[in-house]
Amino acid sequence: MRFEIPVTAALFLFLLTGCATNRTITISTRPDDAILNIDGADRGHGPITEQFSFNNDTDIHFVTAKRLGFKDETKNITRDYTSDTLEIEMKPQTRKINLTIFPVKANVSIDGIPITVEPVSTISRELTFTVDSKEAWTVHTATIERFGFQTQTKTIAWTDRDPDYTINLDRLRKDLSITSTPIGANVYLDGQFLGTTASMPLRDPGREFYADPDTNQWATRTLHATKPGYDPKDLPISWDNGKTDYEVELLPKTKSIRIVTDPPGAIVTLEGKALPQDSAGTSYIEKLEFPPDEKGQLRNFSGIVKKKTADSEWEPLSFSLGWDDGKTEYQIKLTEILTRPVALLEPVWEHTDAGWEVSPRERTTLGRKDVTEGPGGRVIQLITHLEKGVSVDSLDLSPDGTQVLYTVLSGKDRASFRSRMEMVHADGTSGVEFVSDGKSLDLTPSFFPGGDQIAFASDRFGRKLSICTMATNGAPGVRKITSGDNNDLWPSIDSEPTPRLFYQSMVDTHSEPRIYASQIGAAILDDLTQAGGMQPRISPRDDALINCALNDNTGKREIFRLSLTDKAAVPENLTNTPDDDEYDAAWSKDGSKIAYVRERGSTDEKAGLTFGNPSIWILDLTGAGKPVQITSNGSVDDHPVWDPSGNSIYFRSNRGGGWGIWKIAVR
Repeated sequence: MRFEIPVTAALFLFLLTGCATNRTITISTRPDDAILNIDGADRGHGPITEQFSFNNDTDIHFVTAKRLGFKDETKNITRDYTSDTLEIEMKPQTRKINLTIFPVKANVSIDGIPITVEPVSTISRELTFTVDSKEAWTVHTATIERFGFQTQTKTIAWTDRDPDYTINLDRLRKDLSITSTPIGANVYLDGQFLGTTASMPLRDPGREFYADPDTNQWATRTLHATKPGYDPKDLPISWDNGKTDYEVELLPKTKSIRIVTDPPGAIVTLEGKALPQDSAGTSYIEKLEFPPDEKGQLRNFSGIVKKKTADSEWEPLSFSLGWDDGKTEYQIKLTEILTRPVALLEPVWEHTDAGWEVSPRERTTLGRKDVTEGPGGRVIQLITHLEKGVSVDSLDLSPDGTQVLYTVLSGKDRASFRSRMEMVHADGTSGVEFVSDGKSLDLTPSFFPGGDQIAFASDRFGRKLSICTMATNGAPGVRKITSGDNNDLWPSIDSEPTPRLFYQSMVDTHSEPRIYASQIGAAILDDLTQAGGMQPRISPRDDALINCALNDNTGKREIFRLSLTDKAAVPENLTNTPDDDEYDAAWSKDGSKIAYVRERGSTDEKAGLTFGNPSIWILDLTGAGKPVQITSNGSVDDHPVWDPSGNSIYFRSNRGGGWGIWKIAVR
């Protein structure tokens, strides 16, 4: 079949093909193992010889070189390109990285080449990356340096996801090695405890040292070493060119001492050697060393201070003198012997297999020579003083406040143990009135509210003590008002129309005293203290009872109040001082206060109060304040009873060297 082309179409085709241009070009790359892509088709590694046709000036051929580690490089070939070779030079990959430096500015170098002149806190750089012959990416190393800080290096790789790098500079550190002479010293660095030196050096690894970034000056740290018996030692240390070994030498403690005595001129002996004295009577020693023992304990020196004149004598005082934080001045006050031994005969109750038994016990108490309460103390008056060797027991004051009733004890064994009740005027103006004949053991007498009778414990009706009553006007006859095979003590009578008796009972089947209550003449008894109790005293309002009870944990007595109107009430601890012994409680006339005895085992020097021996205290039951100490003489003061006016308290005391009854103002 024959085809014919139209003239116009033939002319167009001629014009199109007749102008075509061909170029043969050999293409190579640097590096020479790059992959060549021509007009979108991969042609492999170069060099490649390729013929390119150009039909017109607008024809373009695209040659792209690709290689791991290099940027793709594309060359455009047009008809104007006349060379028969084309070399494509590829450029490595680049990335802009950013460094941020804390906490101070620093100098930066990359691959060993400094890139900053002054310290900086941030810096950015464009870095090139490529691959090596094993197709592994090359990396860069950034080095960050600042005086006083550890040099930091950072590896920067093409494969890092984040181009932002934060560099935290650490201060220079070194491992300290510390020894001491002698060993066994406690070592501190700037107040921080590091440890105790031993035969091997004390290690403190990675200790930081500080340099001022503005002045490039090293700060000083302080090694502080202490050891008992030696003066503490401070050793300044710094970076010291990286020095790590330090030794601290300690010296034994020494000091000079001066001892002033009160009264002056007392003889001070230290380790058996009398110290010299100056013209003022002050003892001294110029240099005293305190070497430590093998346990590191400072030596203590034993001493004794003595003073005696023709008129006075002071108690010798032993003392121990130690390092005492370098103390050099000592004052030693001697106590003048102002006491007298005073024998006290008292009834002692013991619970045995046979039940409760009472026997006399004589013990020695101390009474001060000075009978007063000291300068500025309360006014005190002697009501009656017994002859030497005679002991007074408990006492009571008549309701009208005119008569003091008490017992006097005698006898050295149970067979001869007796007592006699006596009465004197409360103002101390008359002689003694004998209430009983002293042929029986009569104890703990107390007045009836009307004052016409007294109740007391007595063994005149049998082997054991019962509560008895008798008239105060001298009328004959004694009435027994408790029954049972118990020992009954401490009677207290209320003022009800049908009087009630409250008393302490020593029941053989119980190992602790109990408190019973009953109407006089009735057979029914109420046990008011299931847990035991002693020394019951009914309130003036007949609504409450006070007594003392033993704290099983401490062995001390405490004062309790029991409501008689609230049947569900439990005893209230009024004193609540388990370390003190408190007893002999007594109501004031209006029932708002109690007086009692407190015996403590220490001395409150700051408050100027003397304890140890029993003393009289007052407690306001309205909650108007803390307990108030009434007597502080240092003698035995006990068995307080109130004057009806509430202005005074009567009590037993051995002050002055013998037993007597005293009166002291409380207002």
